[in-house]
Amino acid sequence: MKEMDIYEERHRKIALPCVRIRTRVAGGSGTVLYSKENGDGEFSTYILTNHHVVAECIKIEKKWSSLLKAYRKEDVFEMVDAHFFEYRWESRDIGGKSLQCDIMCYDEDEDLALIKARASQLAPAVAELYPRKEEKKLRIGMKIITVGAGLGEPPVQTEGVLSQFGREIDRREYWLVTAPSIYGNSGGATFLKETMQMIGVPARIAVTMSGFGGLDAITHLSYDIPITRIYDFLEDQKFRFIYNDSFTEEGEEEERKRLRDLEEQKMAVSPDKEGM
Repeated sequence: MKEMDIYEERHRKIALPCVRIRTRVAGGSGTVLYSKENGDGEFSTYILTNHHVVAECIKIEKKWSSLLKAYRKEDVFEMVDAHFFEYRWESRDIGGKSLQCDIMCYDEDEDLALIKARASQLAPAVAELYPRKEEKKLRIGMKIITVGAGLGEPPVQTEGVLSQFGREIDRREYWLVTAPSIYGNSGGATFLKETMQMIGVPARIAVTMSGFGGLDAITHLSYDIPITRIYDFLEDQKFRFIYNDSFTEEGEEEERKRLRDLEEQKMAVSPDKEGM
């Protein structure tokens, strides 16, 4: 492949799926994992990001259910903005557009959230996930590219290598990569340089105490949520259609409703009338 073709492919597979996430009080990055037309003139575009990027938009409130004669806890979500970038000559950022997004699901412990854009057309590109259950083929030293809207900038690509597997933080596995990352990269993506497949989500940066009692970011030591946890999150939340064509968006929505109905039936048998 010619050198120019490589950069054009990298632009399509790595830069275009990256969006900038904005909330009332915070910002970060996101990665488009799915974008298809529903067949009725509507479009479904799903974006993966970190929970901590959108955490301030999630509230849990107690509401009285007249049906169950009990209090029940409900998620109350604020809207999130996702900025899709546009380019000239597949390289020069010329702006773009922001779309309102709804938070579809989240897991605070996994530090992952999935949002859906209120889209009127397909997303410019979708990230390709590294194949599930093929993680054992990955090796320390493999070259990677991390992309994200660090410090609110248009997508910035940095290169490094996979440096460590199995790093446990808060009882969860992270992978250490050496591609420089900074605040705002959270929710972006790390890709294998060779195949341009997504293998992780930048979520944490190593820090050390500075001489003045503060914290300094060690930008070349970044901890990624590995692809294994991404697949598990999508499976647990019943959004399997994103990576498996044998599932459908409508079918997964029905499955989530079925599971919620089962929980309501359990509550009806032993209602929590005081909301404890």
